[in-house]
Formats: sequence, structure tokens, C-alpha cells
Amino acid sequence: MSLKSSALIVALSLLFFLITATSFASLGVLLPAMIAEFQWNWTTAGLGFTVLALATGLFSPIAASALERLGARSLYAGGGGVMALGFGLMAATTGVASYLAAAALIGAGFALLANVAGTYLVGRAASQSRRNLLIGVYLAAGGAGGVFGPLLANAGADDWRTYWALAAAAVALVALCVALLAGDARGASAQAPSTAESDAAWRPRAAMGTPAFAVIALALTVAYFCGVTVSTFSVAHLQKLEHPPAFAVGMLSLYAFANAFSRAAGGLAVKAVSAKFLLIAALLGNVAGMVALAFAATRESAIAFAIFDGFAFGMALFATTALIIEYFGLKNSPALLGAVNLAATAAMAGPTIAGWAADRTGGFAPVFLVYAGAALISAIAVAMMKRPPAPQ
Repeated sequence: MSLKSSALIVALSLLFFLITATSFASLGVLLPAMIAEFQWNWTTAGLGFTVLALATGLFSPIAASALERLGARSLYAGGGGVMALGFGLMAATTGVASYLAAAALIGAGFALLANVAGTYLVGRAASQSRRNLLIGVYLAAGGAGGVFGPLLANAGADDWRTYWALAAAAVALVALCVALLAGDARGASAQAPSTAESDAAWRPRAAMGTPAFAVIALALTVAYFCGVTVSTFSVAHLQKLEHPPAFAVGMLSLYAFANAFSRAAGGLAVKAVSAKFLLIAALLGNVAGMVALAFAATRESAIAFAIFDGFAFGMALFATTALIIEYFGLKNSPALLGAVNLAATAAMAGPTIAGWAADRTGGFAPVFLVYAGAALISAIAVAMMKRPPAPQ
């Protein structure tokens, strides 16, 4: 692997870390200060998360199309500009309208810069023997952003406008570095010699029509349902079960560490174990984690939740990515990952469903058990899934 390829993978990993740390992982920490300044209610503040997540899902397929049509240099330069503009607008926010517009731009920029195109570029830059390992490391860098982002945001909470401005500058700089290193690589052309094993046989539209693709999309959507809901309500649920606030927050941190670690571990494990098996293990981890969370009256069960559910989300993200590349080829991965991420946008309803259920049942445990059941059904579906035969 050349020095330029190594530098590109490092830059992509740093960018994934940075955009994760400064967007989803930071907004919740800085919102209290913004709410205090503007006298917003939590409904208004929470709407920003919804807009951020929705824009990310909607722009994921656009990232794949832009990579194909415009090339990596234009995609990352443009995506960096969009996200930097969003952070800049967030820094200059004067009310609800500018806040929501900023959240939309940040979400769109995140989708353009994140793993839809990044996974393809890492896979293309890496040798075939090291591809899965380096993709795992790349995805782990994004997970690490979720670990350290709240710490960075907490350190800058006293001056949230400056924090968002610094985020804009940092994202713009690193995205520019990626653009320069990536050149004009495109999703459907300029293939490295080691990436052609199943690329020629498939076209994205044909791949999306296979049962295997539907099962993979279902598995990732269920993992997102669990992950987004856990990020939203696990701390409140643990406190409701009379765990101290510091311990409840600590469990969310442990969850984030397990999430990041399992992404990198998947890149190593897939050399000895199939990606399909890893996806089954991830979904069963969701089952164990959500059941443990539902009944997390003891510290031991709360710790089990954090470890199992954190492992599950990170491994599901890695395994679905590895399966798409294995079944349908690296060339098609941007389009297919974009479609899977768009489908997974449905998971943003997870917190709404959980909140609705909690209002009517008095707690979150019942909906956690429902999500565990959905993960079990998905695990069975993956176990029954067969590799799709290449089209004739």
C-alpha cells in the first residue's frame, strides 16, 4: 500500500471521527446552554435532532450518486463546505429557524462525508488482504468520535458559539485534505485491481431486489432502532430504576466504548468468522442488551446492557458493510450503503415510539423487550439468508 493510500485512510478516519464527535455526539451536550439562552422548550430542542437525523438519511443516497457522478474530490470538498456552513450557522443561531436550518445542513454534510463514500475509498485504497481490517478501523474511528465528542462539547459548553465555529473550521480543513488525497476516484470506475471479484456481476438496482439485501437492510434498521433509543432514553431509564445519575451516564459511555471497539474487532474477526455469523452475533447481542436494560435494577445487569448493546451496534454496522461488499462487490457499496442508510432512517421513530409507550405504561421496559424481540426475529432471518446467486 502506497504512502498516499495510507495517508488517505488516516485522513478519512480522522474525518469520520471529527464529524461524529462534533455533530450527533455534541449537540445534546450543548443544547442546555442554547435552550437557556433562547428559552426554548425540549420539544423545540429535540426537533433539531429529528431534522439532523432525517437529513442524514435522506442525503445518504445522494452521497453515493455524487461519488459516481462528480468524483471523490468534488464530493468531499462540497460535503465539507456544506457541513462547515451548517456549523457556522449553528454558531450564529438567533432563533428556531436558523437552528433547524443549521441542523439540516449538518446532517446533509454528515451524510456526504461519512461511511457511504468513506468505506468505498478505504476499501479501494487498501490491499484486498487488509481491506476488512482497515474498514473496521475506519468505522471504529467514527465510533470513537461518539466517545470523545461529549467530552469535547462539555469542555466548550461555556462558549457554545465558539465551539461550533471551531467545529466548522476543523471539518472544512480535514475534508479538504481528504479531497486532495482522494483525487477523482469514482464509485463505478477507476477500480483498483483487487476489487473486481463480484463487482462486474452486479448492478445496484439488481442487488436491491434480492432477499439478501432486504434482510441486511432490516438487520441494520433494527440495530439503529435499538441504538438510537438507547442513546435517547437509557440514562433516564436507569435513573428511574434508582441508579445514581453518574452511574447512568457512565453506562452510556461504556456503551459507546463497546460500540467503537467492536467495529475494529469485526475487522479482525472476519478473517476467521464469516460476516454473516458476525451479524447474527450482533443481533443476538441486541437481544441480550435490550433485555438486560429492561430489567437493569442491579449494577451488574446495567453493565451487561452497556457491553452487549454497545457490541451489537458496532458489530452490526461493520457486519452489514462487510456483507454488502462480500455479496455485491466494493464498486456497488456506496449505492447500496446509501440505500440501507435511507431505509434505516425509519429507526429515528424509535425514541418517539419508546416515549409514547412510556407515557402509557409508566416505563420503558416494555418497549425495550419489543425491540429485543425484533432483534431476535432479525437474527433468525439472517441465519436463514442465503448468498444471492450472481445474475446471469
